[in-house]
Amino acid sequence: MKTIVTSIAVFLTLSVNAQTEVEESQDTTRFKIVGSEIIIISKTKNTGEAGDTIKIEDSTHTEWSIEKHKKYDSFGHWSGIEIGMNTMLNTSGNNSFNQKYLEIDPNQSWSFSFNFNEITIPFKTPHVGLVSGFAFEHSRYGFKNDYLLNANSDSTWAMIDSNQTYLKNQLRTWSFNVPLLLEFNTSKYNKNNVYLNLGVIAGVRFGTKTFRKYETNGGVQKDKFKGRYNINPFNLSATARVGYKNVGLFVNYSLLPLFASGATELAYPLTFGIRIG
Repeated sequence: MKTIVTSIAVFLTLSVNAQTEVEESQDTTRFKIVGSEIIIISKTKNTGEAGDTIKIEDSTHTEWSIEKHKKYDSFGHWSGIEIGMNTMLNTSGNNSFNQKYLEIDPNQSWSFSFNFNEITIPFKTPHVGLVSGFAFEHSRYGFKNDYLLNANSDSTWAMIDSNQTYLKNQLRTWSFNVPLLLEFNTSKYNKNNVYLNLGVIAGVRFGTKTFRKYETNGGVQKDKFKGRYNINPFNLSATARVGYKNVGLFVNYSLLPLFASGATELAYPLTFGIRIG
């Protein structure tokens, strides 16, 4: 019995010290707590506005207002998977090179990107904002002929292997990417939305190797050779993307050459393909 009485006394003491008052009207609820007042203003259906307004006033008459807005479901189109075709362009914007091994085989050249952790920053509207995130990308560049890629500390070159015909002969890279995109949406909701993204993708390559597959008397042989081959460790690509709902098309053009400047002829990767969100 003593415990119950003590509990009731503590409760009443806290209630008195808090000086809490609750006033409710049709659209407004007020809470007065130790010199501060919390006002919740509910929107009615007749106003055409969604959500509540929360205002906090303290004894110094300072006021904070927090508007709770509906989160629209169409903003931000980065996360998902991307599959694209790779090619390389020279400084004039075409795919012919003096170093013929840079003229790659499109049938062996493609990329796959897993985009995750999408970050969106709307500009106080669901129609325009910034989009970022992260991605892991794997790219393959297939040689048209039976070239053997070689490199030393400052040069990269290739020679024809006259002793072998390769079923596959590729340069493969792996990278970690971060985009910064300006996005435009035609609708607040994903149901009817068409989106457009313009921006850049910065990346760091963390793996490079060549892969060769060919037939032998004992079957099929696969050779893998890890190396840097003077591949540029960083990448910066301009990108443009357009789509409907969660499916879109993209094109990425590297602003940095695939190989380090001075190692071989300048070659800039170009990738185009489809994104599925």
